[in-house]
This record gives sequence, C-alpha cells and structure tokens, in this order.
Amino acid sequence: MFSRISHRRMSQIFFLSLTLFIGWRFALWAAALAQGKIPSVVRPPAVDAFLPISGLLNLKYTLATGTIHGAHPAALLLFLAVCASALLVKKGFCSFVCPVGFAGEMASKLGQRTGLARPLPRFLDIPLRGIKYLLLGFFLWTILVKMPVPAIRGFLSGSTNLTADIRMFRFFAHPSTGSLVTLGLFLVLPALIKNGWCRYLCPYGALLGLLSFFSILKIHRSESACTHCGRCAKACPSSLAVDQKKVMLSDECTGCLTCVTSCPEKEALRLSTSPTGTPWSPKAVALLMVLLFFLTAGAGRLSGNWKSHTSDRTLRMEVMKMNMPVKRM
Repeated sequence: MFSRISHRRMSQIFFLSLTLFIGWRFALWAAALAQGKIPSVVRPPAVDAFLPISGLLNLKYTLATGTIHGAHPAALLLFLAVCASALLVKKGFCSFVCPVGFAGEMASKLGQRTGLARPLPRFLDIPLRGIKYLLLGFFLWTILVKMPVPAIRGFLSGSTNLTADIRMFRFFAHPSTGSLVTLGLFLVLPALIKNGWCRYLCPYGALLGLLSFFSILKIHRSESACTHCGRCAKACPSSLAVDQKKVMLSDECTGCLTCVTSCPEKEALRLSTSPTGTPWSPKAVALLMVLLFFLTAGAGRLSGNWKSHTSDRTLRMEVMKMNMPVKRM
C-alpha cells in the first residue's frame, strides 16, 4: 500500500495527521476553559503554528529587546522554521507540510476530475497573483514599520493575543458567515480555480515565495539531457514552463519535484544546489522537513521557549471575560 504513495504525499499525510491530533488535544483544553475549569490536558504548543501574526510580532519584539515574549513563544520559533524551509527548498513547506495547501490540492484534484477546476487565463492570473503580495505588504508594513516596540509589547501581553488561539478555534468551531466564507476560500475556491487560495490569496505563501529566491536547493535542467518533451511543464502544479528554464527561480515553484518524477530522462532535471550537484529525492526533502520542525520543537523545549508562559488560571479568567455579554448603551 505505502509503496504506491509518493514520499511527498506521505509527508503531507503525516503533517495533516499531526495537525489533527494537535487540534484534538487543543479542543479538549479549550473546552475545559470554556466550562470555567482548569484543564487536565496540557495545551499543545504546536498550535501556535496557526498564529503567524503573533510570530511576526514576536520577531520584531525579540530583535528589539533580545528576549522572546512568553505569550506564544512557539509561534515565533515555528514562524522562523517555516521561513528557513524556504531558504532550503523553495516553497517546500507548501508542498510537503502545509495542511491547508494539502486540502487545497485535494480540492483542486477533485475539481479537475469533475471538470470544475480551471486555471485562469494569463491576463487574469498575473495580476491576481499580486493580491497575496498586497496582503503580505500590509502585514509587514503595519508590524515592522508602523508599530513601535512598546505597542507590540502591549499587544503581545494583551487579551487579544493571549487568547488568539482560542478565538481562532471558536471562529471555526462555531460556524458563522465569516468562518464559512474563509472555509470556502480554503476549499471551494481551489475546486473551481486551480490552487485558488495558495496561488492568489495566501500571504504566508507570498512571503515564502520571496524567500525562495535565495533557496539553496532549486530545480536545475540539463540542456544536453533534455529532449523538450514538455512533460515536466504539463505536470507542474504551478503551471511553470520548466522545460524552458535552466534553473527554476520562480516564486511559484514549491519544490514539489513533480516535474522531476514525471521526466522520462534520468539526468534532465534535478533538485540540487547546482546543475551538477547531488540530486535530492522527494524522500530526502520529506525527511528534511520532518527533521526541521522536530528540531525546532526540541530547541524550543531545551531553551524554555516552547510552552506559553501564561498560566491556565490566567487564561481561564480571560475566557470568562470573553464569555461575558457585551453591555449595550
């Protein structure tokens, strides 16, 4: 069974399973707080992976003060790990790790099989890809330029950030118009427009795309070995002209190696540091991603910057404030 599943798909399934387990543990913890109890379940710090804004704020705070804020320290470490992945293997996080990307990929496959999903024409595709960069620019400008360090310290210590994970959980656990629209962008949009969310709306992907220009590993094509059959370009999930480039620098390349595995010529395409460098297989990339995130968690634990420093008692009080009815004037 497993021999028929690609190593990239196994990596995606592993991280999705890990995410679901973390989500289950977090749900038990959050439910206890909502009932006014001190949870018997320990909050899983890895849930901070879904708080990249908190991680970015903490990054500026840490650079300015030399200390990591204790509210969601894992958010910073995981944010840095995701960025590091782009400096190693293009947007490998998107194609080997991200559960949202995996769900969107499956939705796109379903859409293609049913005839619903279509790539947008070039005259629409190029300008729409700029939306995610506008979103990224807004966050970077607001946090890195406009917000002074004292304001960041106040926000990180404030109720909104302390309960950001709980608020996010409630946003999806108790469906509203906003949460349904968000889920629609994650799942329904890719079923209608190939890779709709990742290609046009994900600011995290935009950041990784920019960092991937400096990636150590890239897709290299050998002119002498290439027969210009076009199979690589046809197989590319990002619709890149792999067969026309000597090295794939595009910010849309996810390092998924689909082009490499679809190429009939053994030496024509390789993921490597140079045109003649040692090729990296999907198995090696998958293991690298697993190692990167487990080392990040290990480093966080050893340094005391993994678990939140905010006590469950404090968070219980914050949740009680959230549950209080808003008085209307």
